[in-house]
Amino acid sequence: MKRYLSGVALGLMMSLAVFAQEQPAQAPANGPKPKSQKELQALQKVQAATTPTDRMAAIDGVLENFTDTDYKHILLDMAIQSAQQARDPAKVEFYAERALKDDPKDATAQLAIASATVENTKEFDLDRDKKLAKVEKNANAAIESLKTEASPNPQLPADQWEQMKKAMTAEAYADLGQAALLQKKYDLAIQHYKTAAEQDPEPAILIRLASAYNQAKQPDNASATCDRILAAPNLTPQIKQLATQVKADAQKLKAAGAK
Repeated sequence: MKRYLSGVALGLMMSLAVFAQEQPAQAPANGPKPKSQKELQALQKVQAATTPTDRMAAIDGVLENFTDTDYKHILLDMAIQSAQQARDPAKVEFYAERALKDDPKDATAQLAIASATVENTKEFDLDRDKKLAKVEKNANAAIESLKTEASPNPQLPADQWEQMKKAMTAEAYADLGQAALLQKKYDLAIQHYKTAAEQDPEPAILIRLASAYNQAKQPDNASATCDRILAAPNLTPQIKQLATQVKADAQKLKAAGAK
């Protein structure tokens, strides 16, 4: 699941947790609140869900039975995250389109569409160019929306929201990088991945940058990027293995070039 969605979901769950613990009449005035005891109980079902499928079902129940809920947009963004967890791109797009109908500048929804689309696009798809145009449109729209997007939760500290926005912006640039790779535009892909890493230098983005360097026949840059990854503390075994493999590929590429 995308790191940006994990972060946004955390903020949204904090918001629901605060209000679900209050009676409707006691809920804070500066945020969303349940309008009835039944709505509160329906929101608690969303909180209690332990699987993405159950959470989406609970969210659907709130949206169908409480059409005027203050939580509509929060719940749609949570549904997007749940669909990502369930690895269901069709539902990701379904909920994202609903969220964009409610708010055309919802960066979470724009980014979810871009990510789901690029992850399900192959180099030789007959509709590849149409899909990649969709990726570019939504990723660029998300980058612009994030410049002014407000926090999904009034209780979320401002510095945490800024970090979450940087992570989301990085993901948008990474999606643009992947789209460029599918078109064999290696220099453009590298540019996008470097911008992504400037926003959020997390290992998964750096690995994609290193791989792009290899595809652009720049093994020295690939090796240097892998060294940067491997020098980071607390790497997961999977990231360490991937970085080691990409560095080995770079060394083979360099040796082949020397010969």
